Amino acid sequence: MPNSRACDVCRKRKQRCIALDDSSLCLTCRTLGIEQCTFLEPPPPKRRRVTPQTSPANSQPSQTNTNATSNVTGQAKDSTAPSSTSSPDYPIHSILTETLGLEKSRSCELVGPNGSHDWLLLSNDVDYQHVPVNGLGQRTPGIPTRKQGGLYTQIRRVDEDALFRMVPDNVSPLESKNHVTVDDIENIVKPHGPALVRLYFRIVHPSFPILHKQVFIEKYERTYKEITPHLLGTVYCLATKWWMYDEELLAEGKLDEEALASLAYRAVQESFLRPRLNSVQAGLLLLQRNLPSSTAPTSSALSATFLASLIALGQQMGLHLDCTTWAIPSWERGLRKRLAWALVIQDAFAALTQGYHQVLHLVDWDVLPLEPSDFSEGRQDEDTQEQPSIEDGKIMFMEMAKLAIVANQVVRGLYLPKARRNVNDFYTQVLPVVEPIGRQLAELQKNLAPELRFEYHETGRLNASACLYLMHHAVSVAVYRRLIWAAQDTDPFDPLGNIDQFIVFIRSTQLTRVRTIVDLFRQLQSQHMEAFWIAAAGSCATMLGSFLGLMNATSRNLAESQELRLLMKDLEWQLRIKAKMGDWIQFTLTRLQALGWDKWKNMEPAEDMLLQPLAIQTPDMYTPGVNDFYTA
Repeated sequence: MPNSRACDVCRKRKQRCIALDDSSLCLTCRTLGIEQCTFLEPPPPKRRRVTPQTSPANSQPSQTNTNATSNVTGQAKDSTAPSSTSSPDYPIHSILTETLGLEKSRSCELVGPNGSHDWLLLSNDVDYQHVPVNGLGQRTPGIPTRKQGGLYTQIRRVDEDALFRMVPDNVSPLESKNHVTVDDIENIVKPHGPALVRLYFRIVHPSFPILHKQVFIEKYERTYKEITPHLLGTVYCLATKWWMYDEELLAEGKLDEEALASLAYRAVQESFLRPRLNSVQAGLLLLQRNLPSSTAPTSSALSATFLASLIALGQQMGLHLDCTTWAIPSWERGLRKRLAWALVIQDAFAALTQGYHQVLHLVDWDVLPLEPSDFSEGRQDEDTQEQPSIEDGKIMFMEMAKLAIVANQVVRGLYLPKARRNVNDFYTQVLPVVEPIGRQLAELQKNLAPELRFEYHETGRLNASACLYLMHHAVSVAVYRRLIWAAQDTDPFDPLGNIDQFIVFIRSTQLTRVRTIVDLFRQLQSQHMEAFWIAAAGSCATMLGSFLGLMNATSRNLAESQELRLLMKDLEWQLRIKAKMGDWIQFTLTRLQALGWDKWKNMEPAEDMLLQPLAIQTPDMYTPGVNDFYTA
């Protein structure tokens, strides 16, 4: 060491400065990833030894000593402010070191170019902060800790155009003294917490990979207290559905799921004050669980508000940006992309199936398409043979993201107010919008991986791909529905007085779609029903049932109407016999009844609306395959 005294870092940490023979760094600076020891701050003033005095004048503390004590106390308070050399949140060899959105003691907020911070001014006042890039220790510019408006913050630059304000938790305290703690969550489930975590990563995670398994397990194995209350609560919540799948839990009484869901929901809302990536993760997981009798976000208005908050939170943490070149761990880049696309999927299908106005604008969502390398687990991470395939889950999640893009286009091109006002004529307005969407859907079907085909099944293994089929049908039905609306306002006869054969052709493809939908429900087996289904499954199925009702209500042919009524009865039967196998099936039955199912299934076309009989295929002549997604 060139200097005999302790470096600035060791002095601040009040520890011994141990020099390394082969380096200009001390042991502490090397451990913290600091490039060079600095000796900029003056040495501390030497303390003078006070000789005990027996005189009464010196028996009382002087005013000077009192002031000195006050100064020391003030310095001690200031020393609690975070600094670039503070102790790391995690062990130095942990994969959690140098993360951006998962720090234990700080939250991050995106500093946008259009905000009050001027990027050019910030660039003139930079320090250097150690951040690994692709596993290699490199330097990236950052701003040292400063106190602004009474709050200690730090600006961290992870790319040339990506700056984040790092805010310590102690400057954003929870508003309520009765906030949810991790012990509140654990007290409801103990001693079954570890079993529920195993269930979650065995059944839910392969099909909905928005967590990083190694990160979660590394924390949990040290102590459950390292997991935030909101994430721990939602993981437990989803895992309880498969309670009977664990040998340890099989003989135990189930826990109070309602209390757990309510507590998890409160914890998620409280986490918005200190936002991290796990706040978005927990919110997305909570949205996958429908608990009508709880305070969880299940009602339409509450779900819409909750989802909008999650999207805003994600944007605040930069999930809408391309993080490919960011100076953060590579596994966090993959996690950010998966979370970004999970928000896209949630928003697209909420808007498609529940009539929400879309919050997300894909034109502003600068996230690259998902790739297999963005996922952190593989086949080697499968714990048991019966769990859904991790590799198949990756493919399915990527297909859901592609389908969400199409669903977004359907809503914006056919259902938003401007589209409803300007896109109405069958030939000149609706068809030009529908045709490119139809080609995209056909391309998705053509390129679907063999492992996701409905008939593909490994004995003894759950199969989650049926959920993807349901989502495909919902998007297709949304397109067909607009065609039916437009056809109702179109003259069914051509200029020569004959029935318009193109409309007849479209109607026949729609009837084929109905047969395929009913066939899908016929072929649902236990390995499909017991797998994970996203929350939109019930709303997607309700859309399919409503489509059957719309087809029957607009039928102008007796034979077609008779077949449609038989198919509707068949669908209702399939829903009833499978209602105990899935909450989303029960939701579909209840919802369809409330919408008017009994009226739809008994409707017959009025005589004055009948056209000449159409040459349609009957069920005996044509049996569609469940894989026939797109027939137009």
